[in-house]
Order: sequence, then structure tokens, then C-alpha cells
Amino acid sequence: MKKVTTLALVLLTGATLAGTVSAEPPRGPQPERMVEHMSRQLDLTEDQQARMNTIFEEQGEKMRALHEETRQRIDGVLTKEQRAKAEELREERKEKWEARKDKMKERRDPR
Repeated sequence: MKKVTTLALVLLTGATLAGTVSAEPPRGPQPERMVEHMSRQLDLTEDQQARMNTIFEEQGEKMRALHEETRQRIDGVLTKEQRAKAEELREERKEKWEARKDKMKERRDPR
């Protein structure tokens, strides 16, 4: 049982580090920024830029769906108490991320 719990927490941590599904704007690379960078480097046409945006957006949706599925599968392995503890850990990580995000924002825009 201890191995299953340890494995579940490792998978949960990995899935959480990959990003969480929420109403927040996406973390990490955003399609528009990626396309903008590629446009400068590869001199993409407007049509190519639009097609690249679509590709990146579809990929992001697939990744979020996979993350949610993984989280649900992990939660299915955990006991009620373990799920509650895992949710606490997710919230703690989210709060830490928000604090780091705010710090990074201040560094970039020190008004």
C-alpha cells in the first residue's frame, strides 16, 4: 500500500508540475508568443501564423485534457483521506506558484 501511495504522489506531483486545469490563463508558453517568435525567426506568412496558432491551441487543449484524465485516474487510486491531502498539496503548490508569478511580474514591470 505504501508503494502505491508513493507512486500516486509522484505521479500527482508530475502531473501538477505539468500544469493544472483551471479557469486561469494558461501557464507556460502561450501559442501567440510561440508563433510570434517563430514568425521572427522563420519569416512566416499571415496564413502560416494562423495555422500555427491553431496547431498550438489544439495541442494545449489535448494536454489539458490528458492532465485532467491523469488526475482523475490518480484520484481513483487514492483513499478519501489521501485525496483530501493531495488537494491540500495542490493548493499549496498553487499558492507558491502565484507568489513566484507575482515576483516575476514585479521584476519585469517594477513600477
